[in-house]
Amino acid sequence: MERTGRLSQVGGVTPFAYAEGRAKGVATVRVRTARGLEFWVVPDKGMDIFEASFGGRSLSWHSPVGIVHPSYYSNRGTEWLRSFAGGLLSTCGLTTAGAPSEDNGQSLGLHGSISNTPAEQVSWSEEWDGDDCVLAVSGKVRESSVFGDHLLLHRTISTSLSSASLKIHDVVENQGFKESPLMVLYHFNFGFPLLTERSRIYGPSQGVEPIDDWSARSLDVWDRFGPPEAGVGERVYFHQMQPDVDGKVTVVLVSDGDRPEFGVALRYDSGTLPQFVEWKMTGTNHFVLGLEPANCKIFGRAAERERGSLQMLSVGERREFRLELSVLDGVEAVAEAIRGSVAG
Repeated sequence: MERTGRLSQVGGVTPFAYAEGRAKGVATVRVRTARGLEFWVVPDKGMDIFEASFGGRSLSWHSPVGIVHPSYYSNRGTEWLRSFAGGLLSTCGLTTAGAPSEDNGQSLGLHGSISNTPAEQVSWSEEWDGDDCVLAVSGKVRESSVFGDHLLLHRTISTSLSSASLKIHDVVENQGFKESPLMVLYHFNFGFPLLTERSRIYGPSQGVEPIDDWSARSLDVWDRFGPPEAGVGERVYFHQMQPDVDGKVTVVLVSDGDRPEFGVALRYDSGTLPQFVEWKMTGTNHFVLGLEPANCKIFGRAAERERGSLQMLSVGERREFRLELSVLDGVEAVAEAIRGSVAG
């Protein structure tokens, strides 16, 4: 502070709104650290994260759709894709995630509505703690209907001025008066220039299950990439992750496996997120890797109920989810993260 006029000179939190197109009016909060990490939290899109970069280098994939105001959202079939911006994080849930389905008389669209629901009681802060300044954005996102489910997500995303990582702390509470399904999937989307044809994935995967025959053809290279290909289809893999002694799972994406100097590490609690989905899409214009911790698979709520794995939230019950994403800048940081990941 002795060297600056105000904190915004080196980092901090700045709210703004988009000005045109289908994004017009969408409220967003930009968070910057002095280490070079920048990310944009979007309260009007379920407190998800769109832009993310480190030292000006983009970390996330942006879909051709871009940011879309929630007023354009449709929950029919796969029309969720018409408002899927990509970005660093798109949350899927809260009462359904995955494929569209018909369950108990309800017609459920792709991935649920939470990422297209505006948050309420949104706040942000810059609080000094010794020689560091904690930056945080919080908000509540409600999924409810008359005679239906009533879930409240309270999300806090935090970092600090000296940090190259961000933490997500979610609490989902059943504020209704009946038991409710709970399906949550954290759809992290990584893209160029972080993701390249030389990228590698490292993680404590003890078993990999392809979703279909097309994915099975490339099962032996689930952790590797090639250049973008026109017309190539998406591949999906389910992983059985081995947690460490603390019950955590760490998955590492390295930008260049031949020169492991830059990457990201995603760490989460396997107790509340026992499933892990890899979405590998290496098409032109859609060159993206989805790393997706979840409490369900992606076949839809009806399938989850049928296989006896549908999680339920009782009246008044609260469920917590914690995740951390760290930027790995330098050979030593990458090597240490890989060691910690495979040690699980």
